Amino acid sequence: MPVTPFHLFPALPVYFVFYRRLNGLAFFLSTFLIDLEPFIYMFLGVPFPTVPLLFGGFARQGYHMITHSPFSVLVLVSPAMFTLTKFLELGKPLLLNIFPSAEWVNYSWRRTFFSALLGSFIHLGWDVTMHCDINLGFPFVDIMNPFINSNASSMILIASIALILPTYFVGKKFNGGSPFKKLP
Repeated sequence: MPVTPFHLFPALPVYFVFYRRLNGLAFFLSTFLIDLEPFIYMFLGVPFPTVPLLFGGFARQGYHMITHSPFSVLVLVSPAMFTLTKFLELGKPLLLNIFPSAEWVNYSWRRTFFSALLGSFIHLGWDVTMHCDINLGFPFVDIMNPFINSNASSMILIASIALILPTYFVGKKFNGGSPFKKLP
């Protein structure tokens, strides 16, 4: 799926419940920017690369070839989003000038990386129900995606939308404040 706001739906309920414990910037960047690879292929016309696999053969070509695998989430996407988040946090004074009533929460490196990891896996978890070109064994072997199920994909979307409002109120009570008053 190209970079779309739809991945916000399954991410929001998780964020609303745990927003004090999650670096929102790392969490949402990783939820969205994992789709830069499909965006590059679809809209910039970059041809699919031929990527050799470590145990022989080549990766299946498709929009979700490199960034949409558990290995890539662990060693490529999450570290990249962690680094981008820490770089963007240098803009703290500017953000606090734009949002003067916001509270800045400093997150440890570990918590920031965990937030990026969680956001990436939420994205991947929903995408495996939709896209047949996801190789779960990348970069080692070619493992076909066995989780494609349009009913599961629809149920995730409907459940996520239905849970947004309840999790907002539960999270507000659980965390003692509004998630919209916290940066990052």
